Amino acid sequence: MTVTQTMATAKPNLPRAILNNRYLTLLFRLVLAGFFLLSSYGKLVDIERYSVDAVYNFNILPMWLARPFGLVMPFIELLCGLGLLFGVLTRLSGLGVSLMSLAFFIAKAIVLSQGRAIECGCFGAIVETLASVTIYLDIPMMLMGLFIMFSSSRHWLAIGGLIPVTWQKKLSLIW
Repeated sequence: MTVTQTMATAKPNLPRAILNNRYLTLLFRLVLAGFFLLSSYGKLVDIERYSVDAVYNFNILPMWLARPFGLVMPFIELLCGLGLLFGVLTRLSGLGVSLMSLAFFIAKAIVLSQGRAIECGCFGAIVETLASVTIYLDIPMMLMGLFIMFSSSRHWLAIGGLIPVTWQKKLSLIW
């Protein structure tokens, strides 16, 4: 075996090493959990005003779908945030966060392409936010969610890591 072959086999797979970095995975879990728990709380204070009305203001969904969507969204955000915080169903929570972030990005892009400046209602009663500002958060949040989904260390320092390995294997697609 030559020196070049030895160096090639000894070189670690950098993308895999980054993806399995447990500190980075934990940081992303906690950041996303904070965002989505804060967002959920801000909407649940007055769900009609801060969630349903925000969905109506976007004027993208049909009226018959806007209200149910506005009523359900804060609870989905809450469940995803709790899943990421406690490390339970992290793959499913990461998927949920990624899909919501992508949907929020598309909705904001549509509104902004129409030349409308609206309040997005992202954080409800906590802080007023414009869609033109928060659109810059959506793609990084989507990427962090995807990172968590594919990380093998997503249960480090989490309650989810305490369940038996047999259950983790059975639930591997969502756990």
